Amino acid sequence: SNHDAPIVFPGEEGAAHLHGFVGSRTTHAFSTLAEMRSSATSCPVTKDTAGYWFPLLVSPNGQALAPVQVNIYYRSPSGVAVEPFPADLRIIAGGDTLNPPQPSVVQRSLSWSCFDSGPFSVSPIDCGDRALIAHVHFPSCVAAGETDSLNHRSHMVYATGKSCPAGYVQVPKVSFHIRYKVPGTDDTSYRLSSDAEGTENGRSLHADFWNTWNQSTLACLTERVLNQGVSAKALTNARVAALGCG
Repeated sequence: SNHDAPIVFPGEEGAAHLHGFVGSRTTHAFSTLAEMRSSATSCPVTKDTAGYWFPLLVSPNGQALAPVQVNIYYRSPSGVAVEPFPADLRIIAGGDTLNPPQPSVVQRSLSWSCFDSGPFSVSPIDCGDRALIAHVHFPSCVAAGETDSLNHRSHMVYATGKSCPAGYVQVPKVSFHIRYKVPGTDDTSYRLSSDAEGTENGRSLHADFWNTWNQSTLACLTERVLNQGVSAKALTNARVAALGCG
């Protein structure tokens, strides 16, 4: 974790709210595509050196809480071929610190729950002894030829059904499931490091994705897993090799 934000504040160390990082183990304000690709990773697939980050949950006394598990899912619409993410693609999805989303966006871009199957809420709910899960769902349509935009969002749109608008390319849909074990207190009393003062807890939930994968491995997995309808839960290096994508 650190206060860097390589997409929003590149080259500005400590300029952001507190983020938790998974994927590339070297992600920081001055990261480059080449550096990220050559780094070690916290993901089980060695070639997945992408950057994934998100604001951390913070207790009422200001103590940041590390997630107990983070699952990153790559999906595609049934029967629809997708293209691999373009190299160096940068995306932010979910809520905005100053303009939190309304409940209508629950399940489309962000939500909180105690179970992967819901019920879902726009703010943290009390999960008792179960893990509190933060969900962030990324759009899967990227403007052809684009890898970023000024707000790091407008080059991407959500698909309508299984289709992207004209001028957009269908790419995998990424979603983060961030699990927290809240110790001995009401989960709803926790806020996010990105929540603005005076706003409802957890409403600024969002995440950042920077495609710094080994691009040939990503392209191979996109074709041989997503486009072939192959189930590849808990993907490992051995499975990647077996698919001929190592």
